[in-house]
Amino acid sequence: MRLAFAALCALLGYCAVAPPAIADEATAVIPLTWLQKKVALAEAEAEHPGITDERKARFPEAAKPFGFQHQEWGEFKAAMLLGDELWVFSSPADSWKHRAGRSGIALVRGGVPIRIIVTLMS
Repeated sequence: MRLAFAALCALLGYCAVAPPAIADEATAVIPLTWLQKKVALAEAEAEHPGITDERKARFPEAAKPFGFQHQEWGEFKAAMLLGDELWVFSSPADSWKHRAGRSGIALVRGGVPIRIIVTLMS
């Protein structure tokens, strides 16, 4: 089934829908345990408004949601399909103690985090 779908996508040059994701932690970009809270698109953008200081005159794109990651955020949103969810994620407390902490927004499809934007690192 997936092979047929991939062949059709290649023939058409695009796909309007994605094949169903297999809810399997092995395909996740982060562990499922890192997911903390489901959020709406507007909530995610409100939490990450971009820069608000004097730099916005020099970097107007960075004054948009997700600041200097605004282009990546646009690509992230473009990858969303009907039924996808946005989740706030954070690595375990121990990772923050060892300067390896990460948090941000995850795109979850079929229960699997398939893409992330890191908004904070230790």
